[in-house]
Amino acid sequence: MAASRGCTAILRCVVPNFVKELVRVVSWVQEPAFYIYPSLQGDGKYHLLPTGELLIHNLEYNDRYPSYRCRTMHKLTRQVVTSNSAKIRMNEQRGIVSPSVVEHTSHVSVSQDEGAVLLCVAQGCPSPEYR
Repeated sequence: MAASRGCTAILRCVVPNFVKELVRVVSWVQEPAFYIYPSLQGDGKYHLLPTGELLIHNLEYNDRYPSYRCRTMHKLTRQVVTSNSAKIRMNEQRGIVSPSVVEHTSHVSVSQDEGAVLLCVAQGCPSPEYR
């Protein structure tokens, strides 16, 4: 993953297509033992979306050193699998980068009294504002 200083990095857990419907991301780990769990609110620097993407806001040079792993759980067997580690690469450029939407929700189905998440993730520098 490459991102610019001061911006937001988006880390995605790659799950094979043949198990995608049966697996969900339960957490991310910043090694060695800082666990990040899904949240509906912004959590400051780290925010794990209910859809599994990890957002790391306001990148600094020190953010390129830690390794991150996603942890998934199989919905039927409850088996937890931890991914290989990944690091953030910092782009040297700093300045204005026009915002662009990199992922969004187009359709959501939920049961009554169940929460819903409408995903809208944009990249840009400075970090985009959402409405």
